[in-house]
Amino acid sequence: MLIYLLRRFNLLLSTLLLLTLLAYGLEFRLLQQGEGDFWHGYWRFLQDLLAGNFGISSATGLPVLGALGQYFPATLELCLAAFVISLLVGVPVGTLAAVRQGRWQDTLILTGTLVGYSVPVFWLGLLLVMLFSLHLGWLPVSGQLSLLYDITPVTGIMTIDTLLTDHPHQWESFIDALRHLVLPALVLAIVPTTEVIRQIRSALLEVLKQNYIRAALTKGFSETHVVLRHGLRNAFPMAIPTLGLQFGTVLTSAMMTEIVFDWPGLGRWLVTSIALQDYAAIKGGTLAIATFTMVASVGMDILSTLIYPSRRKAIYASQG
Repeated sequence: MLIYLLRRFNLLLSTLLLLTLLAYGLEFRLLQQGEGDFWHGYWRFLQDLLAGNFGISSATGLPVLGALGQYFPATLELCLAAFVISLLVGVPVGTLAAVRQGRWQDTLILTGTLVGYSVPVFWLGLLLVMLFSLHLGWLPVSGQLSLLYDITPVTGIMTIDTLLTDHPHQWESFIDALRHLVLPALVLAIVPTTEVIRQIRSALLEVLKQNYIRAALTKGFSETHVVLRHGLRNAFPMAIPTLGLQFGTVLTSAMMTEIVFDWPGLGRWLVTSIALQDYAAIKGGTLAIATFTMVASVGMDILSTLIYPSRRKAIYASQG
């Protein structure tokens, strides 16, 4: 197990170093026109990153690290909400598709996942805004909170900040933050939900072929009991590493969603920085997104290995 953890950390560290090398190579080529010693400059670049020095934004004149701390919590809030929605919807629907394999329910679900995966995020976002915000008036069009509530940011995650505030309308502001979160989170959850459905279905189909599942059914246990107690419990560890990669997909898809809903997150800030040719902000934003994506993926893989004994057994078997 220790060897496995060391390998995962080694992979993470190697990938991060490769990423920083690529980022510095582009900066060296674009901004310094190939002058000076490359490796000496790369070493100073690494030292600056480790010290938290991501440079100064040419657009605002402020440190990029401060902007990352300001915008990243809003993106994290949106991504976590979308990820939770994708699990709440994807796991039961994927389970239903596996149990009803080959029947009309399975065909309908697979067709729905194909459609959901193919729908452009910005088109779906605009469609939902027109329906639920402009036509029905149920949900806000954009933003993270109404201007009626003056909430001082503490964590940057507005649903938490509204609960921490001593504002006289604390509960109303929390409900308002949730209403602002609904549409962008639903739009962002579409693609990962389809992937969760497919992964859970595939993993559960493999588990349902095992002998202990047949043995449980012959003992008289109901199909629902066997699927939930034995099938899904053993299928989930098989799907977790792939589901961890979906968090990276959510994080990158958040850029388009934040633009559509004017969400004050890292993606909208990064797109604005690209338009302004703010190279320090572009470098800091891309490095932050890529680093968080890799850390989340490796973290999910390690967590599933620590929690589920079946994954540890598979690792021991592969190591001989």
